[in-house]
Amino acid sequence: METPQQILERATALHLAGHLEQAILLYAHLLKSNPKHPDLLYRLGMALHQSGRAEAAAQMITGAAEARPQEASYRHALGVVLHGLGRHDEAVLAYEAALARDPLLSDTLASLGGILATGERRAEGVAMLRRAAVLAPASDEAWTRLGNHLQAVSDLKACESARHRALIAAPAKADRWVSHALGLMEIEQGDAAMRAFRAAAVILPGHHDAYNHLAWLQVGRLRIAEARTGFRRARTLQPDLASAYAGLSEAAFAAGAPDEAVRWMREALTVSPGQPHYRFRLGIQLLAIGEMAAGWDGYSQLRQKPSAVRRDPSIRLWNGIPSKDTTLLIAADQGVGDELLHACCIDDAARDVGRVVIECDQRIQELMRRSFPDAYVHAYHRVGDRNAPEHLYDWVPPDYRPDAYADGALLLSRYRGTVAQADAAARPWLKADPDRVAEMRERLAALGDGPKIGVAWRSRRLTTFRLPHYPGLGPFEEVLKVGGARFVSLQYGIGWREELTASGANVSLIDGLDTTNDMDGVFALVEALDLVICPSSTVGWIAAALGKPVWLLYNTPVFLEYGTDRFPGFPTVRSFRKTQVEPWRPLMAQVGQALADSLDQA
Repeated sequence: METPQQILERATALHLAGHLEQAILLYAHLLKSNPKHPDLLYRLGMALHQSGRAEAAAQMITGAAEARPQEASYRHALGVVLHGLGRHDEAVLAYEAALARDPLLSDTLASLGGILATGERRAEGVAMLRRAAVLAPASDEAWTRLGNHLQAVSDLKACESARHRALIAAPAKADRWVSHALGLMEIEQGDAAMRAFRAAAVILPGHHDAYNHLAWLQVGRLRIAEARTGFRRARTLQPDLASAYAGLSEAAFAAGAPDEAVRWMREALTVSPGQPHYRFRLGIQLLAIGEMAAGWDGYSQLRQKPSAVRRDPSIRLWNGIPSKDTTLLIAADQGVGDELLHACCIDDAARDVGRVVIECDQRIQELMRRSFPDAYVHAYHRVGDRNAPEHLYDWVPPDYRPDAYADGALLLSRYRGTVAQADAAARPWLKADPDRVAEMRERLAALGDGPKIGVAWRSRRLTTFRLPHYPGLGPFEEVLKVGGARFVSLQYGIGWREELTASGANVSLIDGLDTTNDMDGVFALVEALDLVICPSSTVGWIAAALGKPVWLLYNTPVFLEYGTDRFPGFPTVRSFRKTQVEPWRPLMAQVGQALADSLDQA
């Protein structure tokens, strides 16, 4: 007959081997004769926790902590279980009790710091995370938690450094390679990220996240066949992995197959129906093929995404019902280019309400005041970070307090919601500063004879996934070599002057004009030009808003085409389009030929 010690040894061996149910039965049997034995309560609690019975585990471990109050490890284990149950305040108390007994417990510091770093005690939590990493430099968990926090606050380089330290501490863990790769993606080290994802797959061939994330990178590199293979492998390994279905959707969209993209995105939503990003992307795809009602419904999910701007809940979303008693806030919710696009609807909205308040990027504040003189215009007051932005309204006078707000999704769907509606509403909607326009015309005249053509070749922010949407300066030489015109730079952002100098392209600059921050100056310059040629970017919407001819270079399908081959509602936009997987140079050659023909006919 076995002694209690032999039963305990057998239970422990079964526990370590993963035979949790057998271990639980033996621990429970031993507790019948010694119901307050702290070590038995703890072991039973941990086995219950590992088998998914967290509530029962919390009861057992609480009993262990009460029976042996000075044991810090019991308090730490209780914190882990309570945190998993979502009882964060109780978990904090348990972790603090553990640290009161042993201030050098690195795992407890990391766990508690991870909770506190996301709340009001952020500074204290971050200090704990850093202390945990210093106390246990070989603890991959401590470095990982620190990296997760640094990512949340957008300190991306420091995040990747912490994740790299976690990888050094545990090079045989596939998850650490995946986290390292994700950090590399954040700092646009795509090649290194791909190598890290492949390493994770070698260490653990069944690691579906490694294949899935690698496939997403391959979509960004337009390696569509490889991406599809990766997504299918991930889906085989994890059939309910919604991200893999969404990835197949984006691969199809990039290849110019929107109907296939819609089918895959609907599969993603079948697996993960509450995911607003997938519903938003489905809306984009439906609009691109002309399914307007369902498309706008999906597009509206933009405001449900975790990174969406948060506002005072007392300012409700406008129901669209005309009322002269309503003061309507035109809300800024995306980048400045989107604000300029959405402004095409402001006059329409103003006719349906009593008063309009406009919040906008500070760089276009004066432009908005000039264009909408009856509205109250102010730069938005944004707090938080890119993952959790919030707008405050301390700048609104009491008598202009909004009753409701309208964002870009609401404005476009209401006033430009169909092809016919968009075409009927077509008109210029923003006004450049006339004095600065006159100045720009003089400066352009000094360049010599010939039409003055503004050019831009990329966006301000270039990432792996955005880069394919812009031709870059190299392919633009097909346009810039056309004789008989004077080309003027409208490019903005950083590094473009160096690009232009290195290329030797014959593109003039307007000295002293900050094309990134002096938006009134850019509007005046565009108003003074004869034509703008650019990819789909802020520059394109500036020209469209002024009613200037603009040749827009873009990848199709795109939602604002509404299933056509043009941009309804924007009559001065001439479309030059290709699928995302096609190279830019052939299209740019077409643009160059079109420009040459246009100049010959002038």
